[in-house]
Amino acid sequence: MTRRIYAMDTSFYTSLGSYGLEARCEMLRELGYDATYVTLWSDEAWAEVPTLASVKETYGLDVAAVYATLDIAAGWDDQGNRRIRELVDTLAGCDTVELSVRSTDPGMPLSDPAGDAAASALLADLLAVAERRGITLALYPHIRFWMERVEDAVRLCRAIDSQHLRMVFATYHWYAADGKNLAAAVEAAAPFLALANVCGSRRFDNGSGLPATIQPVDEGELDVFAVVGRLRAAGYDGPLGVQGYSVAGDVYAKLRRSLEALRDIERRVDDHPAWADLRPPHI
Repeated sequence: MTRRIYAMDTSFYTSLGSYGLEARCEMLRELGYDATYVTLWSDEAWAEVPTLASVKETYGLDVAAVYATLDIAAGWDDQGNRRIRELVDTLAGCDTVELSVRSTDPGMPLSDPAGDAAASALLADLLAVAERRGITLALYPHIRFWMERVEDAVRLCRAIDSQHLRMVFATYHWYAADGKNLAAAVEAAAPFLALANVCGSRRFDNGSGLPATIQPVDEGELDVFAVVGRLRAAGYDGPLGVQGYSVAGDVYAKLRRSLEALRDIERRVDDHPAWADLRPPHI
């Protein structure tokens, strides 16, 4: 089965600067990716949102998702939260908004269910808009954010129970936050999955303060074949993204390697699905 593969725009931020939407889309089209992706972490990125409606016609690419971060401690008094609500109400050219969820309240521990009520209230308001517009909100577990773990997003999806609220299996963040019992994590997330993304990774502090690296798909110690195989076994047949935050270097060359590696992984999963049924680690 050949699934659609997208590249997160995180790959296009380097130590020398970042690539604009036109260059990103032209590279991805030439490489053979199916979709692009926009991370809204700067005013420059937000300024690209109105142009997303023309990406399909201009470049032949879908926009897999637009990513933003919701703050459960701030409520609707927060400008960033209000900006997300406006995004859901006006977005064109894309039908999925990925949401990581943080809390700027220093007294709120990561993954603490005490934050569920505030998160659910904000999400309910956004879902009222999303349902009217046909937008999917996809919860994005993120290392060192309040909603850090797969089980946090699963808990919210179960509690809110809306077809417009789904989640993302973000392989790096699962691996960095926990990285244990892959089968159980994927099976818990599977009923709610809208998207999934992968990358290579190695566990150690690489100077960024993070517990693991992000690397091209064919590098590192993280077994991407096993991840893709478990996703397939759990019934997920949706798009796969390539996470590229902090990879940098020759962006085009590394994205080409990741796409080739991911297509080869798909071939092997198709031919030998049982290979991904791993026994527990012995080390």
